[in-house]
Amino acid sequence: MDGEEKTDNSLAGLLELVETSPLASIKGTVSRILSLISDPAASSSELIQLIELDPPLTAKILRVANSAYYATSKDISDIHQALIWIGLDTLKEIILTQKMSELYHGGTSVAGYSRFQLWRHSLAVAFLAKNIYRREFGEKGNNAYAAGLMHDIGIIVEDQLLHQEFMQLVQSMKDAPRSLSDGETSLFGYDHGLVGMALAESWNFPAELKEGIGFHHNPEGASKEHRLFVKTIFVADYLMFAQGYGYVAMPLPDREILEQYVRDLGLQWYALRALVELVREEMEKVEQKGYLVA
Repeated sequence: MDGEEKTDNSLAGLLELVETSPLASIKGTVSRILSLISDPAASSSELIQLIELDPPLTAKILRVANSAYYATSKDISDIHQALIWIGLDTLKEIILTQKMSELYHGGTSVAGYSRFQLWRHSLAVAFLAKNIYRREFGEKGNNAYAAGLMHDIGIIVEDQLLHQEFMQLVQSMKDAPRSLSDGETSLFGYDHGLVGMALAESWNFPAELKEGIGFHHNPEGASKEHRLFVKTIFVADYLMFAQGYGYVAMPLPDREILEQYVRDLGLQWYALRALVELVREEMEKVEQKGYLVA
């Protein structure tokens, strides 16, 4: 459903539409995998059980595990083997990525925007946010990957359920570039950050992830506890747009804001440049191998 039959453009009305739309089909798996990602005590058996309850997901994971991306020399025929070969954390990422990718099929291409380009951007942000956490902060970065992957989930909600109005907005931005959030607020009375945060709240996402989605354009609005996490998502989002992994014609925020957040995070520009290059190589690899493409 692409939104032509909507009757209520309010945020509450939009959330009601979500619960009867194709978006709701991923709710259970996504919420569960996010819970497992956030729980350091979660066992591999819980993850395997989650996968095996979803036969199409099982097939996708085995396809990925056997792909040239992982350079396996033998056939991986079950989830237990996949877990041993690629590891628990990577398997969690694959599950989340595969389920999220289901939302980005089809759609309309307008003024350079498409669901594929939005997916490509989201994946690049996820890679960079995770690498910042792992290589600069010495942490696993599983929540950073999830937040990067899902930070623009509000856009796909608008695209699917307010389709005509959203496409008109994107078209208008081609001739009069402005921030997407400003355009959404003028048209709907809310932006994709608020949509994503409301969805994250209704689907019981962890607080850190919810704020990463809701405040990725305005980290100062996040709670103090999660502000540095949200600033990481902002930095990853900004830099991937600057590198050409965008999805709509809009000006980037003032670079002074980016530079301040980089300082707040204690990051060095030479390290960020190296990470950006690493992500570019990763994205090229992903796209060449057809791995995790929407």
